[in-house]
Amino acid sequence: MRRIPKVVVFPIMLTGALTAVIPGAQSATPAKGKEAKDQSFPARPIRAVVASPASSSPDLIARAVTREAENLLGQNFIIDNRAGANGIIAAGIVGNAAPDGYTLLHTAPAFLLNSLVHKNLPYDVRRDFVPVTCVAAGVGYLMLVNPSLPVKTVKEFIALAKQKSLSYSAPPVGGTTTLAAELFKLRAGLQLRHISYRGGSDAVNAVMAGEVDVTFSPPTGSAVHVQSGRLRALGFTGSKRYGRMPDVPLISESGVPDYIVDFTWNAWFAPAKTPPAIVNRLQAAVSAALKTPKMIDFLDAAAFYPVGSTPEEFRVFVDAELKRYAQNLREAKVPVQQ
Repeated sequence: MRRIPKVVVFPIMLTGALTAVIPGAQSATPAKGKEAKDQSFPARPIRAVVASPASSSPDLIARAVTREAENLLGQNFIIDNRAGANGIIAAGIVGNAAPDGYTLLHTAPAFLLNSLVHKNLPYDVRRDFVPVTCVAAGVGYLMLVNPSLPVKTVKEFIALAKQKSLSYSAPPVGGTTTLAAELFKLRAGLQLRHISYRGGSDAVNAVMAGEVDVTFSPPTGSAVHVQSGRLRALGFTGSKRYGRMPDVPLISESGVPDYIVDFTWNAWFAPAKTPPAIVNRLQAAVSAALKTPKMIDFLDAAAFYPVGSTPEEFRVFVDAELKRYAQNLREAKVPVQQ
């Protein structure tokens, strides 16, 4: 069962007043000082720092949700891709930004995983950030190989990997696709070399180029390459088959029965001390954006589903995920990085 709380949002008309979706857009009595400033938010474009390169799954989701949210907030979002160091660079930028709602972090579970596998981060995920909302949660990854690799099933891949040395591409230690690969190695009894790439899209490109043998990727940016024949999907890591590719079997039904990985998500964090009124306004805009048919269809195609949790719900989820990831990392024997 997914532990990300589903949120019920009152239906709205996108052409209606902002007061239908954005708390505090109007007030019965004029506000003064800081309260008035919070209620006027946003008065200028908002910078969304994406902890992944362009065309990656988080980048595509960030661009889709901000396009819908800016219609509701009346201000543009500026996407600022700051890939590198598995998202640590992006998180550091946002953690040091002014707590005024105009700089946000759009990130994936690597943000939390980094805090468990790196000893000396330049920030603390609990002290320096406030959860805004979980935008969307994923239902699994595609296991992808280059069509030139002489395997067509997960079982054939396992047999080949036991005969010769194979490698997998993924971001540095601390990413969910890296953890997915490490758990696959463990459950299948394999030795696969980890070739590190800056982001998920680079890892997918490496398999297409024949530099690496296998990768795990959300369908967001990789399904199109399967459809074009540039990649072959051997399996899907979730508990259910991916609805847009029903012929791709689950890895759990293809020789690794105890392997299910569906722990990816995309979320927004703001700098600590960002006023609650601003955090709530941003969350409400995201929740409303996620109800639009365009977002629902986009996320379904990407093997994600909309969430839009409240800041309080998301904080509880973050605490639970940190415990779950710590257990996964111990199981996969992922070492702590200095």
